[in-house]
Amino acid sequence: MSNLNFELIAYLKNPYLTRIPEKIEHPFLLVFRLGLICLVVGISGGLILGGLIGLKLIPDPGQSSISRTSMSRPLLFIFAVFLGPLVEELIFRAQLRRFSASIAFVAFICGAILTTVLQTNWAFLISPFVFIFLYLIYRYKLAGSVTVKFQFWERIFPWHFHLTAICFALVHLSNFENGTGMLSLGLLYTLPQLGVGLILGYTRMNYGLKYSYALHALYNLGPMLLFLYKP
Repeated sequence: MSNLNFELIAYLKNPYLTRIPEKIEHPFLLVFRLGLICLVVGISGGLILGGLIGLKLIPDPGQSSISRTSMSRPLLFIFAVFLGPLVEELIFRAQLRRFSASIAFVAFICGAILTTVLQTNWAFLISPFVFIFLYLIYRYKLAGSVTVKFQFWERIFPWHFHLTAICFALVHLSNFENGTGMLSLGLLYTLPQLGVGLILGYTRMNYGLKYSYALHALYNLGPMLLFLYKP
């Protein structure tokens, strides 16, 4: 367990492109260990957030979306444990190993940020234009040489890796009643998601997308069980 912790910390300090092993020993034990790390990180982030709100250092973001949902409990369970993690892993983690897909991700995020800031639905229209602009730069400046492309991708990957985790965290501002209006303090309100997002990114890069999905689903399972079975 300690070796896994050290490997995780070392990777998050300096993310890099890695090869996924052809065979992973004790895969269920691996996911369980990573799940425990996610649990500790998530609880720690939640305690820090609760302390900041309790001391009135940051405003109360309001009720969580789970407490306000009208969705039936079985459907909520399926969405939170299976469908939600699947969609989020495909958006935030799948593209980490594909340079061209990362361009689409950045374009999507630009549209999402502008939409949130302007409080409109049409601002997403900027995303296709951002994608075309970035793709043309890629096509005419990088794609002609595999070496140049790889060196550029290797150089910017640490930044992109952390950007992905930050965006993953900020998306969860929508979990709060007043969350999207507090974008400037967004990372404080989403400390648990930021920490877990970094661990999911590490898992995706070192073990594969199916492992990050399994870990994400396992992490969501605990809170959902507590919510569904509370009096």
